[in-house]
Amino acid sequence: MDTLDIIRRLAADTLGVPEESLRRATTLSEAGIDSLTAIDLVFAVEAHYGIMIAADELARMRSLQDLAAVVDRLAPSWMTPHDA
Repeated sequence: MDTLDIIRRLAADTLGVPEESLRRATTLSEAGIDSLTAIDLVFAVEAHYGIMIAADELARMRSLQDLAAVVDRLAPSWMTPHDA
């Protein structure tokens, strides 16, 4: 499972929707993620990976792929998608 798959699972849990409804290219707004839900999702991602995402990073995120790219950059190098 890659980072984006994990992000999709966490987003589906946060939104209470089926994971399949969140396509890979979905923007946050198309996924039904508003600013408050985005914060909840970021908290879940931070807790899952043991990272902190800066507010300026959050402001630039437009999609689940953007969030996955930030996680890939910030997550410890020893943490593989299988470990997550």
